Amino acid sequence: MKRAILIILICVLVLTAVTVGAAAFRLWDGGRLTLILNGAETIRVEYGDVYQEPGAEATLKTGVPVSVDISGRVDTDKVGKYLIKYTAGTGGAVRTAYRNVYVVDSQSPVIKLTENPNGYTLPGQPYQEEGFFATDNYDGDLTDRVIRREADGKVIYTVSDAYGNTTTVERTIRYMDPAYPQILLEGGQMAFIMAGDNYQEPGYTSTDMEDGDLTSKVVVTGAVDNMTSGIYTLQYSVTNQKGMTTKLDRTVYVIPKPEGEQTPPEGEQNPENGENPDGEGAPNVDLPTGGTTIEPNGKTIYLTFDDGPGEHTGRLLDILAKYNVKATFFVVGGKDMSLVARAAQEGHAIAIHTYTHRYSEIYSSDDAFFNDLYAMQDLIYQHTGVKTMLTRFPGGSSNSVSSAYNKGIMSRLTKELPARGFQYFDWNVDSNDAGGAKTADEVFDNVTKGVAKRTNSVVLQHDTRDFSVDAIERIVAWGLCNGYTFKALDMDSPACHHGVNN
Repeated sequence: MKRAILIILICVLVLTAVTVGAAAFRLWDGGRLTLILNGAETIRVEYGDVYQEPGAEATLKTGVPVSVDISGRVDTDKVGKYLIKYTAGTGGAVRTAYRNVYVVDSQSPVIKLTENPNGYTLPGQPYQEEGFFATDNYDGDLTDRVIRREADGKVIYTVSDAYGNTTTVERTIRYMDPAYPQILLEGGQMAFIMAGDNYQEPGYTSTDMEDGDLTSKVVVTGAVDNMTSGIYTLQYSVTNQKGMTTKLDRTVYVIPKPEGEQTPPEGEQNPENGENPDGEGAPNVDLPTGGTTIEPNGKTIYLTFDDGPGEHTGRLLDILAKYNVKATFFVVGGKDMSLVARAAQEGHAIAIHTYTHRYSEIYSSDDAFFNDLYAMQDLIYQHTGVKTMLTRFPGGSSNSVSSAYNKGIMSRLTKELPARGFQYFDWNVDSNDAGGAKTADEVFDNVTKGVAKRTNSVVLQHDTRDFSVDAIERIVAWGLCNGYTFKALDMDSPACHHGVNN
């Protein structure tokens, strides 16, 4: 009996070994299944670029193709290492392969120098910095990290981003020929007054290396009609004993007073800083209000600001309040919502931009987009009491980056938003303050040139950019002096939509 049991156990063990061996043979199957990666096993992708999956191919020894499952994802909005897994299997045979994808930031920062064409340094005197800006595709604004030094008549600017990419630029200091006198305009080369107010000359000084003080020799030509709105130019000219002449211009904007603005009768207080004459806090106002500065005449400017509020938003609101100009703020989450509340209280339109501003999440699905949208709508309501239905797509409705996360999503969203009662706005005048423009002069030129071509202009700016906010007073003054009306967007504003590219 024991012998029979032993024989049975031996047979079971032999059969098990044969079965395992057969299974192992079927798994490897003598190389019957082959899995080959397309492209390199290691790929580097630049931050912000679209990752194109090369894929893989699996075939049987007979040449019959086998499908390959790909798992893992690459987020090019985040620098790091990503692992992609490829699996193919058929008839018990399985092959697995892996690819490493590195999202890297190899682009160097950009330093742009501001130059004053009328600025010179006198020989022997220290150079007065004209200004500079530094930006990086990954780190954003790096201006405060710029290291500058002066040597041999040059200023050297150096900045590095978080990944060690370094940029260095040089400025050659322009020294003034001692033969020419110098003019300094107090208050700068621009001045702003309201029509009816007296223009007070801010003052000027002139010096010469040999003649000394020439202030009394300065000749001022041009005039300012303080009763008529417009843009006036005053020219300051001085000549030294050698006959060398220097000229400098000051632009004076005489701005029409807002409709309905009246000077309070003598003896009455003029409420300021949000207070009533008796010192109590100003009463609440109905929200939102659209507000205009002058009667519509067919030339309308809609100033819009994305990505805020930011550290420059308060200063922007002060400028807009000075001229009673209303704008539209497309705000994002995670910011100082007290500034959003202030903007709403002062009659500006508050609109939805995005809660997270992370494209990879927002455009991953239709549901993800609307979850983000409603989260921002609720946040605005909590702080302002306004349930806004105005919105702007991150990247605009014409963006193509969304195609990296969801094909055709913009075509669907641009239809679904109005169906849900929302109105979205793109822009037809770009200040380019998020692109090539790095100075207030460039922003002013881009905006005014774009506005001059249209009847209704929706202007794109960012209140997170200091130089863009620096340009606002001049943009507003230019618009008012040229007969434009400034309005905030509302549900009835003229549609401004881009062509959809996804």
